[in-house]
Amino acid sequence: MNIGKWVVCLVAVLSLSAEGDDWASWRGPFQNGISREQGLVNDWSLSPAKNVLWTSETGGRATPIILNDRVYLNCRTHHEVANPKEKIHSREQVICWDAKTGKELWRDEFNVFYTDIPSSRVGWASMSGDPETGNVYVHSVSGRFRCYSGDGKVLWERSMVEEFGQISGYGGRVQPPVIDEDRVIVSFLAANWGATKGPGPMHFYYCFDKRTGEVLWVSAPGEAPEGTNCSVPVVAVVNGQRMLIGGNGDGNLYAINARTGQKIWGFAMSKAALNTTPVVLGNRVFIAHGADNIDNEEFGRVQCVDATGTGDVTATKSVWRVDGIKAGFTGLLVKDGMLFVVTDTGNLFAFDTETGKQLWTHNLGTVGKSAPVWADGKLFVTEVNGKIHILKPSREGCESLSVVHLKAANGDGDDEIYASPAISNGRIVIVTRDRTICIGSPDAKITNGDSPTQPAEAGADSEIALVQLRPYEVVVSPGQSQKFELFCFDKLGHFIKKVDPVLAAAPELVGLKVDGASVSAPQSGKDIAGTVSAKLGELTATARIRSFNASKDWSWDFESFTGVAAPPTWVRAFAKLKPLKIENNTVMAIAGPSDKTKGRPSHTTWLGLPDMKNYTIQADVLIKGQGRQLANIGISANRYSLMIKGGQGKLQVYSWPPHLHNAKEVPFKVESNVWYTLKFKVDVRDGKAFIFGKAWKTSDSEPEAWTLEHVDPHPNESGSPGLCFYALTDCMYDNVKVTFE
Repeated sequence: MNIGKWVVCLVAVLSLSAEGDDWASWRGPFQNGISREQGLVNDWSLSPAKNVLWTSETGGRATPIILNDRVYLNCRTHHEVANPKEKIHSREQVICWDAKTGKELWRDEFNVFYTDIPSSRVGWASMSGDPETGNVYVHSVSGRFRCYSGDGKVLWERSMVEEFGQISGYGGRVQPPVIDEDRVIVSFLAANWGATKGPGPMHFYYCFDKRTGEVLWVSAPGEAPEGTNCSVPVVAVVNGQRMLIGGNGDGNLYAINARTGQKIWGFAMSKAALNTTPVVLGNRVFIAHGADNIDNEEFGRVQCVDATGTGDVTATKSVWRVDGIKAGFTGLLVKDGMLFVVTDTGNLFAFDTETGKQLWTHNLGTVGKSAPVWADGKLFVTEVNGKIHILKPSREGCESLSVVHLKAANGDGDDEIYASPAISNGRIVIVTRDRTICIGSPDAKITNGDSPTQPAEAGADSEIALVQLRPYEVVVSPGQSQKFELFCFDKLGHFIKKVDPVLAAAPELVGLKVDGASVSAPQSGKDIAGTVSAKLGELTATARIRSFNASKDWSWDFESFTGVAAPPTWVRAFAKLKPLKIENNTVMAIAGPSDKTKGRPSHTTWLGLPDMKNYTIQADVLIKGQGRQLANIGISANRYSLMIKGGQGKLQVYSWPPHLHNAKEVPFKVESNVWYTLKFKVDVRDGKAFIFGKAWKTSDSEPEAWTLEHVDPHPNESGSPGLCFYALTDCMYDNVKVTFE
């Protein structure tokens, strides 16, 4: 019997007796992994079918969300990158099912680009849903941040990589959005422009208006990060103040004001980035990590922090800690005086929340990556190697009610599980690598327990303690204008009022016209970038503006650049590219491994905006010879890259580096210390991208024919022009041009 068809027929007559809470974020309705629902199943089986409502052959890594009886998941498409015929079709997608029947309602597929994240880790970050509007949000591995309506219409989109310099790492640690009131907040590592240019990246929190995508504020509470991370911040009221509390890339735990982004306190823990999601109970925060402690030789720690302090509270606000527990990935859960922690080695620990005393441990398997979920007096928790547990915990021990061990849907081995369960209206949705499963009883009598008591916020104050200019970061086209508003807050972040500011422009915004609360960008032939400011009494607020060259075509010969300067509008240029005088010519140089401060050798700098199209980019490039190695150096258009691979003697085009997605290469031998010219364009027509690249010695005439041509059946329809390189040796650019059709 086909189980999928059988369960759909069964669900068609399903009638649940009570409305449960939506599971609109990866840790559920209260951001703590707890569901109020009662009457859930104690056991189930996939084969033979028992308490299975529906299944889908689409799987993934992320925890699904459930909003308005719809299940949403961000994941990769089914195409295998190891299969040459399928690789070109491998993409990322958002899929939506009817939660009652498992019927697919819509899916949106989109390309992966500008990331080192491999296919197996695409779609790690869970989506987030907004109960107020019914909209859902995805933060893709390429830094594509999208807001969808519930029916799948894209309402707005930001490109975090091209606009804000987001850095993605191999590990796939992309964070889900956090929705709070009228805001949606996304956390990531970045190096941008201006004050956020570097030299090294920082861990930022970008706050957007959830309806429009307008940038409201940006916060960077920590120090230089030790790596990318996936600790999802949670919103909690502590001491009457609404806080956003989360682990940082620098290994510390921070609290910032959820409405304004102002830093409140920090607690140092780990020598590596924090990846676990904290849980808050009253005035206490519980979090764990699995790396080196900052103050002893043990690996891992479970930590309870008093969240009522300000400033650096490392030495003053530790309530208790247990060292030597390696729990570096999952979210924590607190219920009935017990703290539940899943360790990297597949064990579930229970601690007393007041004292930190270990109550018991229960073995789940060998690898723990998902967070436990509490509902109906039970814990629902998974283990990477295919096990799904239903447990009944108490302070005395842990009873196993059900263990289902899933094998791979195709081939040998286990069906891996990284996602946590999601629970809504009597349905428990579990995503595995190979499938999505909805379990529950067709005749369930679901009831809801009491909602948890939320601490009250302190009353608003009439005294203004903070002002912010909004929007915080904008691009103003030449000849266009932008109006700003000044938002006023009290000391705890309560909004008081907004006023029309009187703006002042920084000197670097040459030609920018200021008229009260509005600015107009000049119709000049220059790129400008800088800040505008406004004062209210003794308080000052700033906002960031870029305006691009109004000329038909763009060009940079770098002759006017000295020191560490780079074109002011370029994103992620300042730490990597530096002016270098060679005889009577100034070029932009990239240091190879001899520069110990340069960081990762792989890098892309963006020259424009993500919605650009119908242009050609050209640049002169040179590779220095150092031993037997030669750098790779290239240019980008429409989110494709054209690269000279110096050490391999090839000219290559690609869009997703780990898999050389949409890749084509031709032989192209290069000599060190010789200038070459690269030229690259992408034509999108008839639903395809026609990609053209050429390279030649700069001293020679431009060849008439393209050196390389390629077709992508899934086109990137736009994208910022860029410079891309893998600096195994010193290399440099000169005479960069962008020509518009």
